[in-house]
Amino acid sequence: MPRVKLANWYGDHMPGDELDVDEVMVKALRRDGLIAEVVEAPAEQPEANPPKEVPTTPEPSGETGRKRR
Repeated sequence: MPRVKLANWYGDHMPGDELDVDEVMVKALRRDGLIAEVVEAPAEQPEANPPKEVPTTPEPSGETGRKRR
């Protein structure tokens, strides 16, 4: 679990307090601007399945199904 130092009040914790929080809470606190710094972060784990690129299909050439006048 990451350990973060607060920049602002969070509940009954004053600025400068250090909290143990989970990854979801880190994202929420960072989004709200409440984290001054991450004091201790867990080691990064490589992703088991990296995202694969989706091949793009070219637009079909020729008729679009609409008649031109």
